[in-house]
Amino acid sequence: MLLIRNAEVEGRRGLDVFSHDGKIRDIGQNLVHPDAETVEADGGVLLPGLHDHHVHLFALAAARRSVPCGPPEVGDDEMLATVLRNAEDSTDGWIRGVGYHESVAGMLDRHTLDTMVPERPIRIQHRSGKMWFMNSLALQALGLNESNGQLFRKDAWVRERLGSAGDHWVDVAAASRLLASYGVTGITDATASNDADVERDWSDIDVSQWVRLMGNEDLGHGALKIMLDDYALPEIEEFQQRVRAAHERGRPVAIHCVTRTELVYALSALTEVGSLSGDRIEHASVVDESTLDLMQRVGVCVVTQPNFLVERGDQYLKDVDAQQLKFLYRAKSFLDVGIPLGGGTDAPFGGADPWAAMHAAVHRETALGEVIGEREKLSPEQAIGMFTSSAEAPGGPSRQISPGRTADLCLLARPWSEARTRLSSDDVAMTVMGGTVTYRR
Repeated sequence: MLLIRNAEVEGRRGLDVFSHDGKIRDIGQNLVHPDAETVEADGGVLLPGLHDHHVHLFALAAARRSVPCGPPEVGDDEMLATVLRNAEDSTDGWIRGVGYHESVAGMLDRHTLDTMVPERPIRIQHRSGKMWFMNSLALQALGLNESNGQLFRKDAWVRERLGSAGDHWVDVAAASRLLASYGVTGITDATASNDADVERDWSDIDVSQWVRLMGNEDLGHGALKIMLDDYALPEIEEFQQRVRAAHERGRPVAIHCVTRTELVYALSALTEVGSLSGDRIEHASVVDESTLDLMQRVGVCVVTQPNFLVERGDQYLKDVDAQQLKFLYRAKSFLDVGIPLGGGTDAPFGGADPWAAMHAAVHRETALGEVIGEREKLSPEQAIGMFTSSAEAPGGPSRQISPGRTADLCLLARPWSEARTRLSSDDVAMTVMGGTVTYRR
């Protein structure tokens, strides 16, 4: 039993919220429950627990024990060589790097990495998650002696071959506790290789969130995650049949689209096959007016990552044509035409703090203070709505705090009138998942 006193709830101040057996049982003033654990909110706002609609928890756990290899920590080849040489010893002897971008030292290969650290196996993941770069010792360990050290879309294969060097449940639990400190009570794990075996693995992990999986055909439920790469698109009939088969099993599709080509391809297929409630476009990184109109007509929701505007925005300003910048990671335009908009961090490929993503959605400033897409700014209420919709309906109505609802709650240390101007995880005072406190500041 838990009694939260003197909280702001959906605009009403001075309310008490009582939960028991995982459910909210009563909301009112001066509630009396002597056997309940009592928490004083001091006027802080009580929100529905946040849901990250696109995250990769196992990869986040691995990234937290990895070496940063890209901006802003690493900016050139000399800095990269230094951080690799200074990497702490690991139990398996490997150096695992993350966040690499070719602006540091071009497209890495085995020979470049051999000159930096020849005596330890190295694997470095590109910040997009698409590619691993490996030195000769790493390739020998994997039986890939003829490779140039660039492994495209081989994440699941690498993890399988490394076996015990892969994800550790204790690290996953720690990553889950980190998310709880941000007020996150639910996640959708968007890893395309999730299958029935991975689902069984989750039962061995002590996590602090409700977990909804998407994955491949072997998973059997949840959204079917489909990765697209515009220079290696599958045959359209093959792609349509894959979507059609998922729909026949009652599974929506979640299609990875970071280029306009990928988006048009996906929407064209859905136009032919038809959409199913819950069909999603992941990222929707580049959406011009014609594709926005097509998205509306097809009937999909969008799960996007405004945090990339801060984390990668200054690089976008260098790499993206000026006329296309206004189409990057749009937000308000989706809402204006009635396209549901859910929020995800894409951690570890983005920062794991959803409050930073909300702040970015409101301000749309790069790390150096440049604004990308002024007209796409959201209000604080719209921004938090991206992370308070249900797992089943990203971008739908925010979950309510009312009797009978699951007690998934995020208590802030401030009233909403103050918190909305900050949108900071520093304000999270307590997180409650199913009536159980998972984080307390």
